[in-house]
Amino acid sequence: MIHRFAGKRVLLTGGASGIGRATAERFAAEGARIVIGDVDLEGASTVAQSLGGKAFSYDARDPAAAGGLVTEAVEVLGGIDILLNVAGIMTWGRFEETSPQAWQRTMDINLSGPFFLIQASIPHLKASKGNVVSVASAGGLHPVYGTSAYGVSKAGVIAITQSAALEFARFGVRANAVAPGGVATPMHEKSSAGGGVDPAIFAEAAGRNMPKLTDRPACTPEEVAAAIAYLASDEARYATGTVLVLDGGQITG
Repeated sequence: MIHRFAGKRVLLTGGASGIGRATAERFAAEGARIVIGDVDLEGASTVAQSLGGKAFSYDARDPAAAGGLVTEAVEVLGGIDILLNVAGIMTWGRFEETSPQAWQRTMDINLSGPFFLIQASIPHLKASKGNVVSVASAGGLHPVYGTSAYGVSKAGVIAITQSAALEFARFGVRANAVAPGGVATPMHEKSSAGGGVDPAIFAEAAGRNMPKLTDRPACTPEEVAAAIAYLASDEARYATGTVLVLDGGQITG
């Protein structure tokens, strides 16, 4: 394992499981110092302690929580070199059946959370000439049946990423995103098993949005973490406003 992040100060959200956990482990393995923010404080603390880092409670639905998390991270790390917006939820529901509550919760967590965290982190990222990597989705580039709220929120993450890249390039701050398709995470497995999802919606979505690389297993959290690590590293020093797609060809369908 190379050590591209030796001594780097990383603030990451959603590190208790799935892509967030794999990403925290990847960065720590490459020498980073980690602070995790997650609504699942117990799970995040377990991960953080195993990596020599620290975890704090973070509820992305509360705009004020972003400033609090950044303050706590800076107190622990002394600054921020890399912000990783990984926390998110998957929302299923046909367009006309999506409730105002489901819509708002999806936007609060998936879209407003990253916006306010970038906003709160920018003074520290300017000081370190750091960078941001956010987790968007192939669903933000090409619609997936029955996930309109989710798709809109992830399209917004892409817009936020590119807006931040445009505004902060003159300060030496980069902003990029990864856009996975289906990833083998607990959240995805719960959806695949029909947990809380109308089976008819899931079946129709699967029929309409099958990845092209059907001879390969689903993308893993570790593969997404590797893509995030690339974008956050100096190897991608000239990449900003980039959306790196890992979807097995899903958006080509």
